[in-house]
Amino acid sequence: MPTLKFIVAPEHADQRIDVFLAAQTKKSRTVVQEQLKNNRVSLNSRPLTKHSIRLQTGDEVSINFLEEEHPSLEPVEGPLNIIFEDEHLLVINKEQGVVVHPAAGHRGDTLVHHLLHYLGESHSFVASTSVRPGIVHRLDKGTSGVLLVAKTRYVQDALSHQFKEREVKKEYESLVWGKILREGVLKNPIGRDRVHRQKMSSKTSQGRSAETRFRPVEIFQSFTHLMVFPLTGRTHQIRVHLSEFGHSIVGDPTYGKGLTAKRSDEISAAIKESLLNLEHPFLHAHKLTFTHPVSKQVLQFEAPRPKTFDNVLDLLRKENSL
Repeated sequence: MPTLKFIVAPEHADQRIDVFLAAQTKKSRTVVQEQLKNNRVSLNSRPLTKHSIRLQTGDEVSINFLEEEHPSLEPVEGPLNIIFEDEHLLVINKEQGVVVHPAAGHRGDTLVHHLLHYLGESHSFVASTSVRPGIVHRLDKGTSGVLLVAKTRYVQDALSHQFKEREVKKEYESLVWGKILREGVLKNPIGRDRVHRQKMSSKTSQGRSAETRFRPVEIFQSFTHLMVFPLTGRTHQIRVHLSEFGHSIVGDPTYGKGLTAKRSDEISAAIKESLLNLEHPFLHAHKLTFTHPVSKQVLQFEAPRPKTFDNVLDLLRKENSL
């Protein structure tokens, strides 16, 4: 699709850029915000990533959509590990390896396709209005754990607002390389890496504020079992923060160094064998606390760790006790 350019008329002054572009292009705000995140939007010839910027009369706004940015969604039968469900929302324990929604790098089988199949009889489900129907937050492909899904547009908007205002409490578990002896907080801003555009980094010219707190719960010879509390929700936030802190998540193919020769020399044969064929990082969304948009009850849900995560922890505990 060619680059589209618009001049802001007086009646659109002070309008948010994502709202303006959604109206001008006839695309959803979700699609427009995805283009912003991927550096496909410019304001007065300057690249822009923030969707909350307010426009002024005479501003020139351009957008160059990624190809196939709005794929058709068809129901696909697939597993859904449902923790809780009512007429308004679902809470799912997402498995490792499951992609949450279609994006530029993944058009095929996703959790959204499974939801369309499961909720096929629900006329209120927001499948026709978004490439991410019902999704109010996301977990990376390799991350497991508690995922919240809305069944109606009202609930989707209300829950999205809670995430935006940091009213949702998120608690993750991870296993990282090296010893972390005390709790702390990481605050490096996060944006697209200046060189590797598919990665996120604090080495960026357009980083957004990010905050991650952590607390060690078990310390081993070469690893630490961490509880992690992200106060913001930037893409790859936990993975980037911990990697740049010098303690990348075990099994992270993007931000970790893997099983280096030095690391191999420092761990036992049993641990080494358990890590050789890891497909996903040891990052698990353990607990989520939020307010139900309709009942106004404060709800809290937990999901058990994947077996691969538990197996490695058990091995480390046995070795630690020797």
